[in-house]
Amino acid sequence: MPAMGGYMGKILRVNLTTGDIRDEDINPDWAAQFIGGAGLAARYLWEHLTPDIDPLGPENPLVFMTGPLTGTAAPSAGRFVVCARSPLTGLWGESNSGGFWGPELKFAGYDGIVITGRAPEPVYLAVADGKAALRPAAHLWGLDAYETQRVVKEEMGDRRTRVACIGAAGESRVKYAAIMNDHGRAAGRTGMGAVMGAKNLKAVAVLGHAKVPVADPDALRAAVQDIAAFIQEDPASQVFRLMGTANGVMLQADIGDMPSRHFMGGVFPNALDISGPTMSETILQRRASCFRCPIGCGRRTAPTRDPWATPGVDGPEYETIASFG
Repeated sequence: MPAMGGYMGKILRVNLTTGDIRDEDINPDWAAQFIGGAGLAARYLWEHLTPDIDPLGPENPLVFMTGPLTGTAAPSAGRFVVCARSPLTGLWGESNSGGFWGPELKFAGYDGIVITGRAPEPVYLAVADGKAALRPAAHLWGLDAYETQRVVKEEMGDRRTRVACIGAAGESRVKYAAIMNDHGRAAGRTGMGAVMGAKNLKAVAVLGHAKVPVADPDALRAAVQDIAAFIQEDPASQVFRLMGTANGVMLQADIGDMPSRHFMGGVFPNALDISGPTMSETILQRRASCFRCPIGCGRRTAPTRDPWATPGVDGPEYETIASFG
């Protein structure tokens, strides 16, 4: 198919039941009508979903999808989306994550992956420079997300490999299980990790060296410069850089909109103790950025008080703070 600006032009189809893997051209009409990862994923899922599909059954497709800006020079456009019928709600399931996995999928030659069926034994999907294969993952089953990423990267033979995977919650089909990537980034909503676990799919590893085609490089470059200048002066962007998403803790507590106690409370008396400013002053090790993001709202922290002391973890983000606080 003719090259489309922002698209690699390929969707990877994987049937875990049969082991069949094939490329197909992206549908250009759908890409034009449903712009963005979530929109395009919804259109592809429309071809498969029926009212009686079991969210944890092999017939429920699991779709990883990117948008046209993913992997380009556009700032803060490194995200990807994972969609399926949600085991948590039985309705539309959509979760997105940052980091570097989404751009790397496009560098590997694909705009998205549509996964159907259920593997008879645990497997992981390895995608590298336009080639894909299913590999045994029994030795990975039971590992947490951090260790899974480490082992899969070693097996791929390149530390630049990006891995999206599940841990114990996904394997156990916990209905709100997340899919983790790039150490501690999470596609954490609607239970997409449970769908992955139900398919006996432990991880999806991606690695590539292709470049995302751009229709008008000069126009994109000019837009990027304008956006970068705006971000440098934007107060909200500065707050996110300094305190991460946890900067919202105090505001949400003041207006009664914290999702503490499963949204039964709306407020938390000790909100200041778990807020962004407190985290920055006490346990913050360093800030972290996703692909081509000038804001850098990610946190690397090291709590020192027992029994929570740790040499370093990702986050916590606002939702985690509010829920666990």
